[in-house]
Amino acid sequence: MIQSAPSPHVAPLTRESLSADAVRRSIREANPHIKVWSDAELDASMDETMAKSPNRRHVWVFGYGSLLWNPTIDVVDRRPALVRGYRRRFCMIAPTGRGTRDNPGLILALDAGGSCYGVALKVNPKNVRGELSLLWRREMVVGSYTPRWVTIRTKNGRQTALTFVMNRQHKSYRGTWSLQKTARTLASASGVLGSNADYLFDTLTHLHEQGLDDSCLRDLARRVRRIHSRTQS
Repeated sequence: MIQSAPSPHVAPLTRESLSADAVRRSIREANPHIKVWSDAELDASMDETMAKSPNRRHVWVFGYGSLLWNPTIDVVDRRPALVRGYRRRFCMIAPTGRGTRDNPGLILALDAGGSCYGVALKVNPKNVRGELSLLWRREMVVGSYTPRWVTIRTKNGRQTALTFVMNRQHKSYRGTWSLQKTARTLASASGVLGSNADYLFDTLTHLHEQGLDDSCLRDLARRVRRIHSRTQS
């Protein structure tokens, strides 16, 4: 089995690390030039988003990347789901987490067009605000996503869910990269959350566990494995 490039130090993302503000602190220390959102900005974004929620007690989140296997928030139900109008893409540059300042990685985001299978996660209704506060401190640290309410389809029918869509106006957007350039980045980048290749492979694995697939990710995985086989031979 092809192994991705090792990271010098892997620190899993947890509820405790989010509560301790480890994500923002890590970004500030490694990339002081990047604008990190303040508590006030994060809370204002969450309040504005929740004001548009159809049900503030029963909230579902649509996960399409690492939320599939590591939601970090308290989830009481989950089910496979489909959203139309957006596609899953490695279109966000990441100088921390799955990469470094010198060798940035790529993070998944929902980009306009197509459709995407993922998982609907129901937030524990006993503490919606507290759980979403953790989610905002995970996803909205630098404002590269836009929180949005979307219609998803599950085996139980249609419902509204919160998800995080790529903000194309943000300087982290890399939607014009070719598949080969994307694959080279995924094959080589690694950071405190692990390798970029493992992020890709883990996403595919957990999609398959739900009986779901993503042909674009499968293509990228083949390309990454070919790169690894050439560099490790």
